[in-house]
Amino acid sequence: MKYALLILLASSLFCQAADLLELKNGQRRPGKIVSADEKFIRLEIEIPNPSGQVPPPVASTAIPRADVQAIDFAPSPDREATIHSAAVKDLPALETYWSKFSLWLEMPHSPAGSIACALGNALLATKERPNAKRALELFTLVEEKAWQASDKARAREGRLRAMTATGKAAQAIEEAKTLAAETEDPEILIEANYLMAQATAQELESFLKENPRWNIDPYVIDERHKLQNRALELYLYPALFFGSEKDKAARGLWGAVEIYRLSAKNAHVANLPESEKSLTNLAMETSRDIITLYPATPELKLATDFLASLTPDQLAINFENEAREELAESGETTSASPPSSPEISPTPKTERVKKNEKK
Repeated sequence: MKYALLILLASSLFCQAADLLELKNGQRRPGKIVSADEKFIRLEIEIPNPSGQVPPPVASTAIPRADVQAIDFAPSPDREATIHSAAVKDLPALETYWSKFSLWLEMPHSPAGSIACALGNALLATKERPNAKRALELFTLVEEKAWQASDKARAREGRLRAMTATGKAAQAIEEAKTLAAETEDPEILIEANYLMAQATAQELESFLKENPRWNIDPYVIDERHKLQNRALELYLYPALFFGSEKDKAARGLWGAVEIYRLSAKNAHVANLPESEKSLTNLAMETSRDIITLYPATPELKLATDFLASLTPDQLAINFENEAREELAESGETTSASPPSSPEISPTPKTERVKKNEKK
């Protein structure tokens, strides 16, 4: 009895505990988790050490897992930094963390879900098919079993990317359509829109191959406009409404550049010089947006290389400078402000395309 009381006293005094178990009866048991299985969690705790023994004496106790409501694991700045980074270079560390915490995926307050999502993202970043397959398994597991709703949401978004990377793009696109209609989660919506943008871009490319002179066929003109504007709307969504999502915003902007370039190439084939010029200008302007707004993204090099491929005469055109000059002449000042409502259609540059083509 005295020994049990001693352990309880030590638990209450162990303020520097590595982990903290919250029991269903309201008790809190600090200590260090040394092992666990399906039935028990073995906790190591320090006991009072009036003699100053080094290392301090410890005792261990087995706590039924069914009695534990949540575990606050010891904070780790290194672990949090690695989860936040989730780069290819972090794979070894993330594998180690996942090996340690995978057992706690369903345990409230554990970081297991965040670790698994970070590991999945790092695996996808390798762009290797076997790693993408494993990432898909991880995201699926988190979506099914993680205790935290935010981890489930991140896993769902990651699973869409992993499905595409493993050759299940068609299935991912169909699911993305459903998600876009149901979800209000920004991360999921951005990824769903991006997948639909890619699918629409492929439709547009196929359409232009089959109808290179769509401009003289009244039966297909509307379809061409519909596909181009829809692809641009989906690609531009994160940049217009969630610009703080830098990587995804830049990714979408580059998708828009590709749409402009594809349409400009078709305009050249269809002998529409003014349309070709205006579309190239839009691609150029959007590339400049990437360079200015998102210089720390992979799309920086893509945008820089594209601009380097243009002629001096093409580069001399600058919509932003022209707009500033017009405002200066009218006595107005420029101010960048996001759309006031998500109901505003995110297609400002597609409208410019229409106007230029009408000319």
